[in-house]
Amino acid sequence: MLSHRSAIVFPLIAALFLIGSTAAAQLTPQQTAANLQSFELVWSTVRDRHPDPKLNNLDWQAIHESTRPAIESAQSMTEVRSILTGMLAKLDSSHYAIIPAGEYEADTRPGSQAETHKDAVAPRSADVQSGAPVTKGNQREEPKKIEPEATPGAAAPMPSEDSVVRFANLPEMRISFNSRTLADGAGYIKFNEFLDPASIMPKFEAALKSFASAPGVILDLRGNPGGIGIMAAGIAGFFIDRSGLKLGEMTTRENTMNFVIFPRPQTYSGPLAILVDGGSASTAEILAQGLQDLKRARVFGVRSAGAALPSDIIRLPNGDGFQFAEASYTSVGGKVIEGSGVTPDVIVRQTIEANQSGRDLVIEAADEWIRSLRK
Repeated sequence: MLSHRSAIVFPLIAALFLIGSTAAAQLTPQQTAANLQSFELVWSTVRDRHPDPKLNNLDWQAIHESTRPAIESAQSMTEVRSILTGMLAKLDSSHYAIIPAGEYEADTRPGSQAETHKDAVAPRSADVQSGAPVTKGNQREEPKKIEPEATPGAAAPMPSEDSVVRFANLPEMRISFNSRTLADGAGYIKFNEFLDPASIMPKFEAALKSFASAPGVILDLRGNPGGIGIMAAGIAGFFIDRSGLKLGEMTTRENTMNFVIFPRPQTYSGPLAILVDGGSASTAEILAQGLQDLKRARVFGVRSAGAALPSDIIRLPNGDGFQFAEASYTSVGGKVIEGSGVTPDVIVRQTIEANQSGRDLVIEAADEWIRSLRK
């Protein structure tokens, strides 16, 4: 699902990178010229590609006239990025982000200095000022993330399989995949990004084959900020055995495209529980909402991020990256996730007491539901 510049992706960039920690050095005339060119490209791309031609009723030309002088007089790259971020925030939409040029050269190996720095610059649970997806009405509870390995009574987890990948105009990212069998027999799958399909999809298929006789499967999408949109339809094909269904559709200014589900030769027909939280965004939300609408999955946790606009990423003249929305999304059930998120069938919030005792209440609730269906 490629655009004319790069692959359509979802808000993981907004969840990871926004304002870098560039030293506040005086900009050269050449850098200022590149920043002005970058500003013009950002501004015109929004004007031409935003899914809403009215740009949320903003006077975009007036915003241009008020913003350009600030870019021209900016004294550092940090200031430039802050100005652009402020301009984009006026759109009140997800999937708009400035990616610092340095992130494209960062070493993302596990434990590296750059990997640690990346998380420190833009933690996933932060608001838009520090790097999370922009959402409308961002006054929602962010549950503390609990790693499933802490669940008492569970079978020993398989080691997390990590890889570092670079995709289109994304910086390098570390992708992890984990699957295991819970103590009561349910299968459990978790991966951190919808990226690297050549690696993730075979692992997903192998995990499901190992769960062929399991009483149910839990797909943990908590903290997953999205990635390649078409992977949602691909994963749905492991659980849907009927052709002609879809997860929803995305609409650009020019056309509408469907997230069509193509069933796999072998599908898993048992109960499916999907876990979401405030860090579940975009592709994760599309998969969860679509399977919920199709009555194929029961969703547990708390409301997701509400950031579900298909997007693209380009490189700017000053070396930074720019992520921008270019389509709207509507689920197969007619729901608009942007700004509202996926509402779980069963609301489960992690408590401080459960956290301290090493329990994951969301996994426990999903596992209990699966056990109840066996009675």
